Amino acid sequence: MKRIGIAYRAGSPAAADLAARLEQQLAQQGIDVWIDGAREAEGDGDTIAASDLMLVLGGDGTILSTARLCAMTNTPILGINFGHVGFLTELEPDEVEQQLPLYLQGDYWIDERAMLSGTLEVDGQRDEFLALNDIVVVRGGQPRVIRFRLWIDSYYYTTMTADGVIVATATGSTAYNLAAGGPILHPAVRSSVLTPVAPHLAADRPIVLDPSSVVRLELLDTSAGAILSADGQINRPFDGEATVTIANSPYVTRFLRRRPRSHFYHALSTKIGER
Repeated sequence: MKRIGIAYRAGSPAAADLAARLEQQLAQQGIDVWIDGAREAEGDGDTIAASDLMLVLGGDGTILSTARLCAMTNTPILGINFGHVGFLTELEPDEVEQQLPLYLQGDYWIDERAMLSGTLEVDGQRDEFLALNDIVVVRGGQPRVIRFRLWIDSYYYTTMTADGVIVATATGSTAYNLAAGGPILHPAVRSSVLTPVAPHLAADRPIVLDPSSVVRLELLDTSAGAILSADGQINRPFDGEATVTIANSPYVTRFLRRRPRSHFYHALSTKIGER
């Protein structure tokens, strides 16, 4: 590897300290290193595209924000855990000095994670979103439910009254989707899951979708104000009639892994139990 970017969690002195040490150590090996201390890497697309790897020192939130940038350039990520849960991270801070040389020598496998593309159309305006975990439409600041027609692959499915609806990737199935009663999907699964949030009808249950499925939500003019949230980090409030379309993205997030593929089940049993 010739060029590596380092993004670390803002406000974490321990992450900043490790980032500085890694920058020095990698530079001594003749590797070109650039470093960013913002919550998400702020290097432009060309900077990230020219990098062979992004080291991300933070929790899942830091990785999510960096992943949306790295996906555009197919740049892989190696996550070092400075968060609380760390589902997406690969190494603990005390493992880095011993383990990192192995990754740099090519001793790893690529873990590709599906992502979601979403669009919000309201008042003649169109916004686009990319997410690794989930795209969520939930009620806004007022304690009123939202009402929407739900279409799946151009098939009218139902009209739903609820606090919201989650469309999650397999990666995001252990996040908000799990808290809302949705199923856990193995990370290798390319399907997404649609999970209503506090629906008024008991028949409105989570659905695991075909990987090629397209979900369309048509919010009715009788609906309360709502918020579209991508990965819980990009949030767009809106009122009145609107259309939200969600599908699998052509982009993927690529993680470097050395742990066995079955490590997911270990992480699931330990980290979920810690919550």
